[in-house]
Amino acid sequence: MTGLKHRRTLFVMVLSNLVLLAGVFVFDWNPHLLLLLYWFEVGVVVIRAAIQSLFAELPPSEGYKPTGSRAPFPLKLLAEVRGGFHPVRWLPPVYPQNIPYILLTLIPLAAFWPFGGLMLTGVISPVVETFVPPASAAVAAFTILVSQLFELADWLRSHKYETVAATGGISRTALVLLFALAFVAPFIVGIAEAAGVARVGLGLVLVGSKAAYDFLEIRNPGFVHTTMFIDETVGETSTVDVPDGEPIAEFHTDRRAGVAVSVFGGVLISIFGPTLLLVLLGGLAGMLIGGSLFGTPHGPVIGAAVGGAAVVAGRVLAQLVVGWIEGAHLVYRVYPDAVVAHNALTNEAQWSVPRADISGVSISDGVLSSILPGWFGSVRLDRYRGESRKIAYLPDADAVVRLLDT
Repeated sequence: MTGLKHRRTLFVMVLSNLVLLAGVFVFDWNPHLLLLLYWFEVGVVVIRAAIQSLFAELPPSEGYKPTGSRAPFPLKLLAEVRGGFHPVRWLPPVYPQNIPYILLTLIPLAAFWPFGGLMLTGVISPVVETFVPPASAAVAAFTILVSQLFELADWLRSHKYETVAATGGISRTALVLLFALAFVAPFIVGIAEAAGVARVGLGLVLVGSKAAYDFLEIRNPGFVHTTMFIDETVGETSTVDVPDGEPIAEFHTDRRAGVAVSVFGGVLISIFGPTLLLVLLGGLAGMLIGGSLFGTPHGPVIGAAVGGAAVVAGRVLAQLVVGWIEGAHLVYRVYPDAVVAHNALTNEAQWSVPRADISGVSISDGVLSSILPGWFGSVRLDRYRGESRKIAYLPDADAVVRLLDT
C-alpha cells in the first residue's frame, strides 16, 4: 500500500508540473500567473489539512493546548467534548474537540491569504500588472484540486487519523513560505522582467522551484507543517469512570433551553467579546456598500446595520452549532454511586461525579432561569473534592434535587 501511494503521489506531482510547463510553453503564461496558481495551492493545502484535522482521533498534548494564551480560543467549549460522531457512514468519526484548533488555522488564513491574492493579481501593487487569468489556467487549478483530493483520500484510507492529534495554527515555515510567495516573489519577478529576462526563462525557474518543493515534500512529507502534527503533539487519552449496571434515572436536556442560551450567548459575545471587531468591520463594509447602492443619507445607515447584523448572525449560528454538539444531546444518568453526563451524539461519557463526593445539591439561579422558569431549570452539584458541576437546562430540576438528596 505504501509503495502504491508513493507511485500515485509521484504521478500526480509529475502531471501537475507538466501542466505548468504546458502553460509556459504552449499558452505563454505570465510568470505572475504561475505565482497566483502557487498561492491558490497553498490555500487548498491548508484547507485539506483542516479537513483532515476533523478526523484526528487523539487529543493534543498539554504543550499544544492554548492555555494561558492571550489570544482568544475560538469555540473553546468544543475542545472539552469527548468522543466523535459519524456525519456519514462511509467517513470515519468527526471529533468536535478538533474544531477550535482548526479555527486557529483557518482564521489567520482568512485574514492573510486573500491579501496575497490581491497582491498577485496586481490589485494592490504597482509592481504587478493587473491581468485576467486565461481560461487555460482553470486546467492547472483543477489539477491542484485533484492532487489534494488524492492526498486526502490516501490519508483516510491509510487510517492515519487514528494516530494523530489536531493542534491547529499555521507554522512559521508555512507563513514564511506564503509571505515570500505573495509579497517577495512578485518584486523579484518584476525586477527580472525589467532587466529583460524572457518570460519563458522566468516561467522555467518558477516551475523548477515548484518541482523541487514537490520533491522535498515526497522525500520528507509534511516538512512544511500546517495543521496536522505527528507524534510529538499527541497527548494522553483520559477516560471517565462509568459505573457498571443500569442507571436508576435519566434526565434529558431540554433543547429549547440550549437554543435560547446559544442565541443569547452569541449576541453577548458579538457585542462584548473579540467578535466586536468583526462586527465593526462588517458595519464599515456595509456602510460603504450601502452608500454606493442606495446613496445618502439612508444608504450608509442601512448598509452598516445589515453588515453588523450579518456578523452577529454568523456568530449566533456558530454558537448554535456549539450548543447542538456540546449540550443538546446530553443525558444525565444517575447511578446508585455516581452521576454521569453522557453525550448521546458522540456516545461518550463527558464527566462523572461520585455521589459520595457531592456535598450539596441546589437549584442554580440565573438571568435566563428567571425569564424562562418553566423549562430552564439547572441543578448545581457542589463537591468535597474538585470543581462543582452543573446539570443544565432540565424540564424538572426539582426531581433531580429530590433524587440526589435521598
